[in-house]
Amino acid sequence: MRGVPQTITSTRPCPQCAAPIEADPRFADWCPACEWNLAPVQEPSRRRGERSRARSRARVERLYRALAARPPESDQHRSGAWVLAVLLATLVNLVTLAVLAGSLWLLVAGALVLKALALVGLGLAWLLRPRLGRWRAAEPGELTAAQAPVLHAVTARIAAALDTRTPDRIVVDHAYNASYARIGLRGRVQLTVGLPLWTALAEDERLALLGHELGHGSNGDQRRELWLMMAHSALTEWCRLLLPHFGYRFQRRGMRQAADTNLVTLFLQLLAQPVLLLLTVLNRLTERSSQQAEYLADNRAATVASSGAAERMLAKLMLHQSVQVRLGQQRSAAQRGGRTGRSGTAPVEEFWTGLREYLDSVPASERERRIRLSALEMTAVDTTHPPTHLRMRMRATRPDRAATVTVDPAEWAAIEAELAPARSRIGRQLLGW
Repeated sequence: MRGVPQTITSTRPCPQCAAPIEADPRFADWCPACEWNLAPVQEPSRRRGERSRARSRARVERLYRALAARPPESDQHRSGAWVLAVLLATLVNLVTLAVLAGSLWLLVAGALVLKALALVGLGLAWLLRPRLGRWRAAEPGELTAAQAPVLHAVTARIAAALDTRTPDRIVVDHAYNASYARIGLRGRVQLTVGLPLWTALAEDERLALLGHELGHGSNGDQRRELWLMMAHSALTEWCRLLLPHFGYRFQRRGMRQAADTNLVTLFLQLLAQPVLLLLTVLNRLTERSSQQAEYLADNRAATVASSGAAERMLAKLMLHQSVQVRLGQQRSAAQRGGRTGRSGTAPVEEFWTGLREYLDSVPASERERRIRLSALEMTAVDTTHPPTHLRMRMRATRPDRAATVTVDPAEWAAIEAELAPARSRIGRQLLGW
């Protein structure tokens, strides 16, 4: 398996404005002056979709301006939107409870025919139960405190600095991402770190990543409140039950496609429309809180690791597509070259080294293109996050912060040793072995 190939950059005039542009054969040519070829592949979009995206952009940017005008650590407050969200969640949860209670009553007091109906109702209540996650005794990829004592100790220091709960579990997986989740009725905390993202980050950026994720434990995200989570989960399950093939994304496809489906599907689609509306309204009511929580989590990242580290961490999140391309190249090279790397080195070790070298070699022009593309397409990590370029812009407007948590070289070396088994396992998985 080869490492990062030597690339020869060149300079040529932009075909649109004649400004000089730097060309790297690994990435799309584009012009920073006039933004020629900023988005090399553009999907044709319908007018209705364009209007929807324009409204979404205006709403997100309006929210950004409102939050940017507030102090960095402004607490979440119980707004009118939160009250309406709780009322809507109460209605949804009461419907679920009513289905369960009514089915139990029919099962006890109803006639034989009604008992059969009660069984159907109980089955429906089971299908529509809120999904809060199940805490399993052993989770794939888990690193226990016995297996990774230094990683757990550093994570606990960060949690203490942020005055938030220490994770009950740390999991390492193959994603170019990280996440914080409360699982089950007890709300136990699971911190998941993607090893490709961890590999791409410098040491202070890793602290920023951990600070951001643990910051979710104290950033007041109303979508993580149990009552609202139960309602959102129930509505999602209703949508999956009524629209098994489309999920709740059916709404974007438009009712005009119903002519291509049978009558049963059309009937289910019609039944699903009120549920889709309720889910959309609940998401809209909690959108401000959710996005403010992400900005606050970014601020916690800066508190832990410094403002510069937080900004660089966010910038590297934009390299997700480049990482996927590089992973595909490395997988193909490994399958052609067998299980021996250059100079007899282990291909898995070479895989991680090559990934880091590749990301370090991404030119500034490509990084800038990703930032501008995020602004053009409103690219975000997922639908719950603000667009990444706005997160970077928000950090740039905030006062600089120095790191409050430090990790010495010996601790970093110990963490790398603790991650070695996971690095080997996930490396083989990503190489297709």
